[in-house]
Amino acid sequence: MKIGADIALQTRIDSTPEAVYRAISTADGVAGWFTTGAEIGEGVGALHRLSFPDAPMTWDFRIDQAEPGKRLAQTVIAGPPQWVGTELLYALEAHPEGGTLVRFDHTGFTEIDDMFREVTMGWAGMFMRLKEYVETGKPVPHFTV
Repeated sequence: MKIGADIALQTRIDSTPEAVYRAISTADGVAGWFTTGAEIGEGVGALHRLSFPDAPMTWDFRIDQAEPGKRLAQTVIAGPPQWVGTELLYALEAHPEGGTLVRFDHTGFTEIDDMFREVTMGWAGMFMRLKEYVETGKPVPHFTV
């Protein structure tokens, strides 16, 4: 089906925005919930280069915005063709009842296909791991390379 498609998720994590930001923006953090194959650059223009088991290429995310404790925006510049050119945005804010509200958008997919459906479920599962990792401090990576 050819239409634009976006993924939007939201969760509350019982920790500070700064702790959540470290989990999404540092090598140790990303390895704690996403993939142990993480080479993570810092600052605008740097790359998050992610490896996955049995994948023939890395997924490279260029950092477009980096505001510690508030926002991380990235563009996918290498990986599966369906991903290239898509954008990821993590928006963080203190929740009024405590913890951090995490809003995540993965936008720019050009069609709904089997990969898009798998990615949607994949992000949901990874966000449960992000929450568990930040709240407990115990690594629970979705992918181990």
